[in-house]
Amino acid sequence: MSGASKLLGSRQHGSLLERDLHTLLEADPSFESFALEAHSLIYFAPAEHGHFQRRTYTPDVVARTTSGDIVVLEGKAAAFRARTDWAEKEHLIRDAYWYDHGVRFCMLTEFDIRKEPRLSNCKIIVSRARGAADPDLALRLGDAIRVRPHTLGELYRIVAAPKASVFATVMALVYRGTVQFDLAQLVGETSTFSEAVAR
Repeated sequence: MSGASKLLGSRQHGSLLERDLHTLLEADPSFESFALEAHSLIYFAPAEHGHFQRRTYTPDVVARTTSGDIVVLEGKAAAFRARTDWAEKEHLIRDAYWYDHGVRFCMLTEFDIRKEPRLSNCKIIVSRARGAADPDLALRLGDAIRVRPHTLGELYRIVAAPKASVFATVMALVYRGTVQFDLAQLVGETSTFSEAVAR
């Protein structure tokens, strides 16, 4: 069961890979909400004698971005993606979403979803942001970061508050999309936090 607060409807994920995909979506402030297996797409595949066969496909995730765009996401192990039966229909599904509905279809494997340290950073953001409960501390940290970027170590020194509270509050600011840091580097005292660019 997924604990993501952005998740609408059913909370039961189908695999550990899907669970990790949900973590990325939950931690990414550019996504407003997402739903699991929210609909079935009807598309047509070539059949014998020049005919077409009606088929259905149910995606893992349908997500809405903060700009209002809809994105359909499929998390699939690379070994399954390479299978002939999937390879034959993936492009048909992608085309049906785009040409029939104007929606992007993104296929993600474990190599995309479980890229480190991004996934570990996202897990930290999601888990620690929930522990932030001091709006005054959030205001002080946000103001300091707006003036100029600071490392986490600098924030510990310049803001009078326990380290655990500072860390949780900074993660909450990242979660809300007002502050950012380089997800390609594991978060630590040398991580630099800056004001988030407009999305």
